[in-house]
Amino acid sequence: MLLIDSLETPRLRIRSWRRSDKDFTLSMWGDRENGRYMIDPVRENMDEEYLKCVDEMEDNPDGYYLVVEWKADSTPVGTCCVFPENGNYDIGYCISKDHWKEGLGTEVVDALIRWVKSEGGKSITGEVADINTASVALLSKFGFSEDRKTRYKKWGEETYFDAHYYKLTL
Repeated sequence: MLLIDSLETPRLRIRSWRRSDKDFTLSMWGDRENGRYMIDPVRENMDEEYLKCVDEMEDNPDGYYLVVEWKADSTPVGTCCVFPENGNYDIGYCISKDHWKEGLGTEVVDALIRWVKSEGGKSITGEVADINTASVALLSKFGFSEDRKTRYKKWGEETYFDAHYYKLTL
């Protein structure tokens, strides 16, 4: 799905992902530190099947894949995604480690909440690894609470994460 209009925060623009964003996306998600808690594989485990999935993100019928960029110069600083289903919008986000602790995650989650409300969403969920304390704290700041326990596997590895879905009822 493609956003009709980009989302904006004081410093950021959140727009639909394009194939031209692929190198940035893969380098960020595939970095061992930056993508540590993501389901996405590290760079050396990105097989043809995974790369095909990335190629199909531009206008995926199941959800929105988005790029987060500076408004000032359009330099990408992160990604996020939104998957709507039956009034719930499941979100994910990743900020480049070069910009951690600058409040960008807060701006992104705030923009996503505002957008989901404007779309008539009833709730928002996000799956977070239990050991990803920064992301747990970020969602908690917005009033998300533990909804249900889960577990996920990193693509191409035998790495598993105990996790929870966090939910915000709108």
